[in-house]
Formats: sequence, C-alpha cells, structure tokens
Amino acid sequence: MDRHAARLNRTALTLLGLVLLLAGLAGLALGLGLFGAGRADEAVLSDATRRFASGNAWYWYAVAAGAVVLALLGLGWLIAQGRRDKVSDLALEPDPGNGTTKLSAKAVTNALEDEIEEYPGVRGAGARLGGSSARPKLFINVAYARDADLAGLRRRVTGDALAHVRTALDRDSLPAVVRLKLVTGAEEPRTVH
Repeated sequence: MDRHAARLNRTALTLLGLVLLLAGLAGLALGLGLFGAGRADEAVLSDATRRFASGNAWYWYAVAAGAVVLALLGLGWLIAQGRRDKVSDLALEPDPGNGTTKLSAKAVTNALEDEIEEYPGVRGAGARLGGSSARPKLFINVAYARDADLAGLRRRVTGDALAHVRTALDRDSLPAVVRLKLVTGAEEPRTVH
C-alpha cells in the first residue's frame, strides 16, 4: 500500500472510530439516564418509525439490504488491507503493440538477493517488487554483521546491485527502498524476507 492510500486509510478509520465511539458513548449516557430518567426507558425506535415500519412491508427488507451492503463494503475494505503491493511479472516491452515479453519478478529478486548476499559482511538479503508491472518499485532488506563496512555496503547495494538490475531490465529508473539491519550473534539469519 502506498503512502497516500495508507494515509487515507488511517484517516477514514480514525473518523469511523470516532463516530462509533461517540455513538456508543451517547447510547451509554442515554441508557444510564444522563439525558433524563424518562429517556432511558424509551424504546429505541420512535412510535412514528414503528408505525411506518409496520405499514410498509419493504422497510425491514431495505434495512437488511443496507446492512448487507455495509457488511460487504467492510469485508472488501478488510480484504484490501491484506493485499500486498507485489508484482509477479514485469512487462519488458514498452509498447504492447510490438508483442509481450514478461519476466518473473521472482527471478529478478532472486538474482538481486544472490548478488547482495555475496558482499562482505552481509548475513542475508531479501527483495520484492511492488508497484505495477509498468512502474515497479524495489524493496530490499539487508541484514549485515557488526564488522561490515556499512558505507561500503550501502554504496555497493545502491551503486552496483541496483545498477545491474536496471541494466538487466533496460530501465533508466527503478525506485528502490533499501533497509539495512544490524544482526548480532544468535539472531543472524541466512535470508531476510
């Protein structure tokens, strides 16, 4: 999920949470009689609403349909949270009219991981391609030992490894995020994914 979508998601969830919290607090205050003792004993639906519902058979069907739509929207939102921004194949042809050539993203990331893991001081590497097939973004995690030359490692990853990937994919630009993590002793992993 990109930053804009994540920010929008957090804002919408915060607003929804505040609305539900306020509604719950108002219901609790009403039930405790803070708005008057008589209001706490009243029915949830007013007499006019109950008369309308009993006079129109479609009313409860409409309420049920609305509840189902809200539940499906909520389920869709929940499923969208589990989706990862991941590319499975890269389109290598800039113009689909000339044909389609695809390269497995796993092949690209495996080659990149293998190269980075050969660098001195590296204990493991993981990479994934996000974004879209036409505009991929590279996310790299590198676990390094305490004795590694961090500046040299960073230079090799951003200068050599990324340059090799860009050359192999015939791309002038390939945005990348590189995360370096120091590992010590027993926690040294073989690979980082």
